[in-house]
Amino acid sequence: MAAVVPRKPPIPPSREGGFVLPLALGVSMLLLLSSLSLQTVALQGHFDQVSQAGRGRDDDALVGAAQRLVGELNLRHACLLSLPLSRWAHEGQSCASLPQQEALVGEAGSFGGRLLAWSPGATEAEALIEAEPAVHGGIARRAVFKVVLHTDPLRAQSPRLLGLRGVAP
Repeated sequence: MAAVVPRKPPIPPSREGGFVLPLALGVSMLLLLSSLSLQTVALQGHFDQVSQAGRGRDDDALVGAAQRLVGELNLRHACLLSLPLSRWAHEGQSCASLPQQEALVGEAGSFGGRLLAWSPGATEAEALIEAEPAVHGGIARRAVFKVVLHTDPLRAQSPRLLGLRGVAP
């Protein structure tokens, strides 16, 4: 005769169990959202650093263009230093050749930008310079520079940046 193994009655489901799965899902969603938030903050910080570096390069290019302009004026066009830009075409022809003047104020000057305004005073001048848009991703950036003028002999000293004008963000 075969021994009959008594059957155990089935264990009824507990009404208190089952809290682990919802808790685990809640914690995992919280961790996922916090990691996405941290990643977003990190990416925004990286974007801000890249943008700030780009603006720094643009500002350096404007300062370099202003320094090259002052060098070009001292070297070839010193007689124009005492005249406002509006009088360069008429009165400046006697001391500087017109094609060389146009290279300073034309579409893309030989100094890496375009001279938009030159306003001399007794001891200093202000120059408004626009950098070449191709250098700056298609955005034309302008800056105003103060240039100290010396009279004997007439020459300009290194420009100092006064501020940016008409800059697209």
